[in-house]
Amino acid sequence: MKRFKFKKLTLPVIGRWFILGSVVGIVAGLASIALFFMIQICEYYFLDVAVGWPVGETSGEPSLFGHSGKEFNRWLLLIVPALGGLVSGIIVYLFAPEAQGAGTNTAIEAIHQKRGNIRWQVPIVKIFASAITIGTGGSGGREGPISHIGAGFASFLSNLLSLTDREKRILTAAGMGAGVGAIFRSPLAGAIFAAEVLYSSSDMEYEALLPSAITSIIAYSVFCSVFGWEPLFAAHDFVFRNPAELIGYTILGFTCALFGWFFVKVYKRSADLFRRIPVKPYIKPMIGGFLTGCIAVAIPQVLSGGYAQIDHAMSNNLGLLFLVLFIFAKIFATSFTIGSGGSAGSFGPSMVIGACVGGMVGVTLNEFFPAIAPEPGAFAVVGMAGFFCGIANTPLSSIIMVSEMTGNYHLLVPSMWVTTLSFLLLRKTNLYYNQVPQRSDSPAHKGEFFLQVLQDIKVKNIMRPDPITIPETMKFSDVVHFISKTKHNNFPVLKEDGTFVGILLFEELREFVFDEGLEDIVVAGEVCDKDLPYVFPETTLADAIDSIGFKNVELLPVFDPADNQKLLGIITRRDIITTYNKMIRRRQLAEREKDDF
Repeated sequence: MKRFKFKKLTLPVIGRWFILGSVVGIVAGLASIALFFMIQICEYYFLDVAVGWPVGETSGEPSLFGHSGKEFNRWLLLIVPALGGLVSGIIVYLFAPEAQGAGTNTAIEAIHQKRGNIRWQVPIVKIFASAITIGTGGSGGREGPISHIGAGFASFLSNLLSLTDREKRILTAAGMGAGVGAIFRSPLAGAIFAAEVLYSSSDMEYEALLPSAITSIIAYSVFCSVFGWEPLFAAHDFVFRNPAELIGYTILGFTCALFGWFFVKVYKRSADLFRRIPVKPYIKPMIGGFLTGCIAVAIPQVLSGGYAQIDHAMSNNLGLLFLVLFIFAKIFATSFTIGSGGSAGSFGPSMVIGACVGGMVGVTLNEFFPAIAPEPGAFAVVGMAGFFCGIANTPLSSIIMVSEMTGNYHLLVPSMWVTTLSFLLLRKTNLYYNQVPQRSDSPAHKGEFFLQVLQDIKVKNIMRPDPITIPETMKFSDVVHFISKTKHNNFPVLKEDGTFVGILLFEELREFVFDEGLEDIVVAGEVCDKDLPYVFPETTLADAIDSIGFKNVELLPVFDPADNQKLLGIITRRDIITTYNKMIRRRQLAEREKDDF
């Protein structure tokens, strides 16, 4: 059977991204529906029916299957999450090992390091493995997996249509944003998240914004057409009216940074410890599930996503002692689940922890200083944005996402304040270790930044005005003797009046060095390369390196613009590379000084 091959898609830019984005958005929306439905099934049968623990609901996401009403058998929590971890680990180990863990980190790595390539098996494996991990009680969210799934399909489509590497990276990022926008019911935040999460600084993949907006809108529309259009959490009429409240929110910003730092440390330390355990990879999620179950025996609310605690924290229904215990329990349970290789996301638990950190600060301040914290629930809303922004380095999308998830846009000012504080305090702490500081540090953008730097420098700034030259009448023996006394292999050849003839390449003479009878033959003017590109003092280094690469030479002659046979100097490949490295070091030093400040 003749294999059908797609031709490269060549449509106008806007039309192309609209079509590609729509396709990716539809698939990401359907994948979100499938993942959400499968998680609900697993939670109902493994936790509600088998254990007797009904997973808490949010106001915008009631349970699809109701509750069984079975008696709670607490000790089964030592078995069910571990069993789920084992099954999930086996599926991942057999079919797609890169599907382990959170998902967002792997998608970021694919965009930076692998030209947007993700194997087609990964999205399929990720749906089943994540549904089992989360549905059996593993402490993780569905946002990381669905971002990985969306990115994986976008990568598959890109390869199918033979898109360029740049288009593939952009579409993969857009697929990541589509999943987040759909399953969190936050299309605007999903679009910005895809462009923002790739970098640990305030830099952004701005080319991905338009495609991400398209994919996120479509995916959100598909998902909500099935599960409703209400915000994920109950809307409250929280408002910001008193500037004095910024004192309380300042305390919240520092508290979010403190707990964010602690969470990332525990999360990464757990992953390191599990990597060192000398057992098969598919056994490790079982161990992580067992440890999560041990915590859940005492505090069963840590199971699965734990989103119900966000609603409770916003409604001020949680006591201070429970909030403190739950924060630490959720941090360790999430670290054990995902750090062991369990297929679940860190995104959702981060929001849950952030809401409880905000609730803890709000309840405490309201007790002693009610003037600066009149509504403790508002602190839970702002805490979500501040906590996640600090550990994920995504200030814009965090602010917008919390507003979209809660349906409350009156807390933008305190959210901006807290996220800014948290972002600045945690500049050197990041949950997603595959993030790079800025575009120039991404292998995907190295080439474009290289040319950008060189475009601003002229040949005259670094050329060598006094190169070592050879007269065209120099004999073979003199050439060999002369070259042996220098550190160079290429020399401009000049006539007696200084007119340029060509470039003598020692490589052209190397094979004749030990031949006899050539000593008195004049070779310099005969064997030099006369068909060379040249540059002028005002030529940019970007154009110079392009000429060097096109002809594959080591140096270029620099001519007088008024006389293209009058040699003013030379410029070498090494000179250009050295200049580029100096510029990079200068930029990195400036960035470090900015961070220290």
